[in-house]
Amino acid sequence: MLSKYFLPFALAAGTLMLSAAGAQAMPMAKPSAAPLPIETVGWRCGPGWHVNRWGRCVPNGRRFIRPVRHWHPGFWYHHRWHPGYWSW
Repeated sequence: MLSKYFLPFALAAGTLMLSAAGAQAMPMAKPSAAPLPIETVGWRCGPGWHVNRWGRCVPNGRRFIRPVRHWHPGFWYHHRWHPGYWSW
C-alpha cells in the first residue's frame, strides 16, 4: 500500500524539483558582461535653465512675439468723423 501512493508522489516531487532548478523568472546577468554605453548626465543648472558660452546658468529662451502696429481707419460715428489712428 505504501508503494501504491509513495511512488507517484516521489515521482511528481522529483519532477517538480528538477524542473524548478533550471527555470528562473529573470536570469541574472553574467559578471563578465560589458556595461551598457550609457552616460549619466546631471542637471547642472536645473530644469528650465541651460549653460551659456561663458559657463553661466541662464533661463531657456522664451519666445516673445512682438505686437504688430495696426492702422485703424477713420469711421463715422455720432454724426461726426473720427480720424484713423495707429495702435499696438
